[in-house]
Order: sequence, then C-alpha cells, then structure tokens
Amino acid sequence: MAEKEKIFTKGNIITMVVCIAASLLISLVLFFVSNTNLLINNNSFKVDSFTLNSETTDFAYSDNYTTYEGEGVVTCWDKSKSYYVLIEVTDEANNSSDYITCLVSDGEGSITTYDTTASKKINKPDYKFKVVGFIPFEK
Repeated sequence: MAEKEKIFTKGNIITMVVCIAASLLISLVLFFVSNTNLLINNNSFKVDSFTLNSETTDFAYSDNYTTYEGEGVVTCWDKSKSYYVLIEVTDEANNSSDYITCLVSDGEGSITTYDTTASKKINKPDYKFKVVGFIPFEK
C-alpha cells in the first residue's frame, strides 16, 4: 500500500494563511473604496448656533400664551454630497419629542422649531438634538 502524502505540511499551512490574509485584505480595501459613505456617520452632523425666540400675546379678553420659535444650522464636514437628515428633537423642559428633517447641501442646512399652545402654559423649551439617520445623494 502506498504511503499517503501529508497535505498539511509546514509550507502548505504558511501558504494557505498568507493567501487567506491577502484575500481578506483585498476584500476589505475594495469594500471601503466602493462604499465611501462609511466615512460619514450620524456624528458627522452637528446642530450649531441654535437660537430660541419667544413672543407672548397680549389679549384683553382671553388667556395670553407664549410662542417659542427656534432656528439653527446643521453642519457637516463633507461638502461633496448633499444629505437628507432626520433629527430627533427632545424637549426636556416639556417632556416631549418629535422628528424634523433637514437638507444639508455644501456642508450646511437649516432647521426650525415652533412650540405654542392655547390650552395650557408651556415651559421654555430645552432642546436636545440627535441625528437619527441620513440619506446621501449626488448634487
């Protein structure tokens, strides 16, 4: 009976490990090069320079109410694409949350908020902004 050749020799194992490592490395490089959106994530967007203005009505025969209007700028370091951004707005002072959208083009977009009620008094909003997601598209 003929003796079986050893398949797992030291040289064969080293060759297999090198081939597997090289193919994994090539796959990762191709994946990152083909999908440049991996460089952009939710933390790439920031809400900057948010200002909040208030106005109180002065009615003689009904209750007065206060309206709060806010404006802010959403920025992103990537100016090569435009993004449609979904932002969760949490008002910690009034225990409420909502979602707003924003178009960010050339690295900048704008958001607005509006809070008012005629039925009860509301506190001055204390907003916290969190980018939930985004959709990139070419300009």
